[in-house]
Amino acid sequence: MSSNNIGSKFNNQMNNEAASNSDMDEAPGAKKIHFLFVLSSSRSDGNTAQLARYAASFLDSNVQQTWVSLQELDLPEFVDQRHQGNGHYMMPSGNALALLQATLNATDVVLVTPLYWYSLPTLAKRYLDHWSGWMRVADLQFREKMSGKRLWNITVLSDEDTSYASTLVSSLELTAGYMQMKWQGSLLGYGNRPGDIMQHEPSLISASQYFLQA
Repeated sequence: MSSNNIGSKFNNQMNNEAASNSDMDEAPGAKKIHFLFVLSSSRSDGNTAQLARYAASFLDSNVQQTWVSLQELDLPEFVDQRHQGNGHYMMPSGNALALLQATLNATDVVLVTPLYWYSLPTLAKRYLDHWSGWMRVADLQFREKMSGKRLWNITVLSDEDTSYASTLVSSLELTAGYMQMKWQGSLLGYGNRPGDIMQHEPSLISASQYFLQA
C-alpha cells in the first residue's frame, strides 16, 4: 500500500507529488485510485481515526493513500466574499494550496469526522467552507474537477443509536449531490472513551467491509 501522512511535512510532500505528477489539469480517468483521508478530530488518534485506519487496512495494496490531519494543518479561516465585487477568490497559497492540490489529486475523499454536537466537527466544516472559495477561483474549475469523485465518511459516535448521526450524514450526502460526487454512504461506529472503538466488534466488522466496492 502506498501511504502518505500529511501534517508538518505537508508542503514538502505535496511539492514532491506535484513535481512528478501534476493533477491540477490531469484528464479525468488518467490516474489510479487514490484515497485522501481527511482527519478532522480535535483529538489525536481518537476513535474515529482508529476506525478509519482499520478500514483502510482492507483496501487493495495498489490503492494509494494520503492522510491529512486538519488539526495539525495551519489553515486560514474561511472568509465569505461571494457577494463582494465579482465574487472571485484568489488561488490559495501555503497549506491551503497544498490541501487543494491533495483534494484534486484524489479519486476518493474520505471525511473522517467524529460526531460533535450531532454534526460535523469545526475542522471538517472549515475544510468544506474552503470548497466554496475554491469553486470561485478563476479558471480552476474546482467543482467540475470534483464531479465523479467518490465521497466517503467515517464517523464514531458515543451512542449505539446511530440515528444521532443522521444530520451529519445527510449534510454530507447533500454535499456530494451538489458537487456531483458519488456518495458512498457513512461507516458509523460506536466508541465513548478513547480506544473503545477497537473493542466494538460490530464496528470492526462494518469497517472491514466498508471499502469492498473500492
